[in-house]
Amino acid sequence: MESEVIKSILSSFTFSFYLTWWIILPLVLFFVFKDVWFFYIRTLFIRKIKWVILEIKVPRNILKTPKAMEQVFASLYASYSFGMSIWDRIWDGKVEPYFSFELVGNEKGIFFYVRIPDDKRNLVEAAIYSQFPDAEIEETEDYVETLPEVLPNKTYDIWGTDLIYVRDYLYPIKTYLKFEEDIDERRIDPISSITEVMSKLKDGEHLWMQYLISPTGSPSGKEIVKEGKELVESLIKGKKPKKPAGKMSQWIDGTLEFLKNLISGFWKYPEWSKKGEEKENGKEFVDLAKMTKGVRDIVEGIESKVSKLSFDTVIRFVYIDRRDSFSPMNVSATFGFFQQFSTQDMNSLKPGSTKTLYNNIWARLFPFWKKFLMNYKKRRVYDWYRTRRFGKYNKIRKEDFPILCTEELATLYHFPIEMVEAPSLRRLSSKKGEPPVGLPLK
Repeated sequence: MESEVIKSILSSFTFSFYLTWWIILPLVLFFVFKDVWFFYIRTLFIRKIKWVILEIKVPRNILKTPKAMEQVFASLYASYSFGMSIWDRIWDGKVEPYFSFELVGNEKGIFFYVRIPDDKRNLVEAAIYSQFPDAEIEETEDYVETLPEVLPNKTYDIWGTDLIYVRDYLYPIKTYLKFEEDIDERRIDPISSITEVMSKLKDGEHLWMQYLISPTGSPSGKEIVKEGKELVESLIKGKKPKKPAGKMSQWIDGTLEFLKNLISGFWKYPEWSKKGEEKENGKEFVDLAKMTKGVRDIVEGIESKVSKLSFDTVIRFVYIDRRDSFSPMNVSATFGFFQQFSTQDMNSLKPGSTKTLYNNIWARLFPFWKKFLMNYKKRRVYDWYRTRRFGKYNKIRKEDFPILCTEELATLYHFPIEMVEAPSLRRLSSKKGEPPVGLPLK
């Protein structure tokens, strides 16, 4: 009896596949070749981009706060496509433009660089000059070429990582607006701690930091404002927000449900999930006066962040030194710089999976394997830094990045104000000025 039931089920399945193979097989082949095609066409597009490295020098007596740099990042949002056409995405392999803002320290000094596509040079220079008219911007050679293509080697060792958010991207980190003294209304420049570390680097030491940014948001990116409002509502009501399923997840669930009902339809009626029927009846009254100050601060922080322009961001740093003088203290000092922006109730930055550490049980059992993986991770993060790789897939496939608003970016990357006294900071010795009226030319 049981064998007959099994035969009947297999027979039904075979018959169903016979009727629908011409639908299922093309779908399977489509998803297999889609990834191959996108990998090829997007890699080709990115390789064709002509990149330039610009060094930025600002005068010594700069008085502008990070607010000016926030306006620079806001201007760069003009490069956003606001939704590419199907032709551009599928046939040309276009991706959203991205820029790399870099802070570099070595025994020669502290340098500010930006690596950009050549066709976006006018946009970037105009954005910087509009806020820093006395700055000097000049094209220069890529500083990464001063070191070997592959590290670590017999001479140099390296430590590096990408940094990610501890919590959901909607929770902001501590920004420059919080670094203010109420007594005499002076601002504490958070970048001073890292410039102080860089100014003390010895011969052979290198500390490199880069912030790769790409405009994001509706319609091609995440629905930041919508997700922010949902999170705020859930915090006010004291409920945990439901994470919405992605389009691909919804499509897979629907396809599996269809195939399941197609097969079982020979012996029972199909059963379809009833989506959209469970809705709240009426609006829930919330007494805002009963909210704690902590919740109000979080809500205000989230609302402030989602109201600003946002960028997909890759935060990466590497520390390089000779093996005989490698100082882990400089790595700790760099993490100390990023810890300034941490808050217990909102967000902070932590090392991602790219960190050059390997301390689990397998590392203790197999020391050789640990050494192999450590070298692999070090070489990978160094290569990713040199090539300015945007995440694991370099924009070839979709992936989640930390999303920073312009205020957060300006906090992490801006030109030090006048009170920052880093000895080796590269500044202009004087301002540029117009010649006096009536100056004779001969």
